[in-house]
Amino acid sequence: MQPFVGVILAGGQSSRFGTAKAFATRNEIPFYQYSITALTPFCSSILVVAQSQWCSRFQRREQSLHIIEDHPDFKGDGPLAGIYSVMETVEGEWYMVVPIDDPFIRSSVFQCLKEEVDLQIDGIVPVVAGKIQPLIAMYHHSVKGKILAELSQGQRSLKNFLNKINVKYIEMDDPVPFININRPEDFKRK
Repeated sequence: MQPFVGVILAGGQSSRFGTAKAFATRNEIPFYQYSITALTPFCSSILVVAQSQWCSRFQRREQSLHIIEDHPDFKGDGPLAGIYSVMETVEGEWYMVVPIDDPFIRSSVFQCLKEEVDLQIDGIVPVVAGKIQPLIAMYHHSVKGKILAELSQGQRSLKNFLNKINVKYIEMDDPVPFININRPEDFKRK
């Protein structure tokens, strides 16, 4: 069992952005590469969960990158399905999660979360300016069965799921690593 497994969630439609956000660039670096860079100091395995239409494009760009699709029973069922799919693929103690559309993410965020690891908790989730950040977080392998139960009942909300597990919330002051890009104009304002 690996101590930390990286999970890059790239399953969205990018409908508001207009093109695949994963391959958009900041300083000529694809968004997904920022996620890889943030996770690499901690994770021996990093998996990208992507829709089938993007898998071959990822493979062409990064032959060594481990790309998977959502578990067949939960295709397109959102971030919970993505996290569960990685848990089904690679056995780890903790799963470090980051979305594909955060080109400002830093390793320091995961260093802070890692320092809070405690066997009495199921998840470690940042809070920035009063807003929880469940897509940039860590989840213990013990939640896998709980995620499966949620998905099997048609429950897809990650925020609602947090109410059903033991979460340690960590206040973070710097909002920049949590900037999520949904539209091209969001990125231009940064």
